[in-house]
Amino acid sequence: MERKDRLIQEYHHDPYFLKSKLPDPSVCEKCGVMFHNGVFDWVSTAPPDATKMVCPACRRIADSFEGGIITLEGLFLEGHKQEILNIIRNAENAQKTRRPLDRIIKISDLQGKIEVTTTYEHLARRIGDAVNSAYKGTLELQYSDGEKYVRVRWRRD
Repeated sequence: MERKDRLIQEYHHDPYFLKSKLPDPSVCEKCGVMFHNGVFDWVSTAPPDATKMVCPACRRIADSFEGGIITLEGLFLEGHKQEILNIIRNAENAQKTRRPLDRIIKISDLQGKIEVTTTYEHLARRIGDAVNSAYKGTLELQYSDGEKYVRVRWRRD
């Protein structure tokens, strides 16, 4: 007889999602994203009877609890900083239309490098890919073992 307990894998729950389902419809009182039919989506106007809540992305931003971090550095960065920042914002806007909870938490302009923190790992990966696709360079991705977190490093000299 096959043992079923060996097939069970540990599930890492996102602490910013409730274990119980949100009331349908619910709307975030900070950003306006609506939870409806089991998914978060942007709407122009929420129904007046929608339950008010704070979405997981807004909670992560308030707590500065990132799901991904991107570090951009190198001599090339200094001469193209504004163009790279535009690519970062464009990547965020494109991702937010499909995944409303993927957002930038903070962009820090440090000495000789830019550091971007995101709410979830998907956006961090997309930003790294977008910058690397536009300007080439060296792109490194490091996923934490068993966690929903990514560290992205891009460099070009």
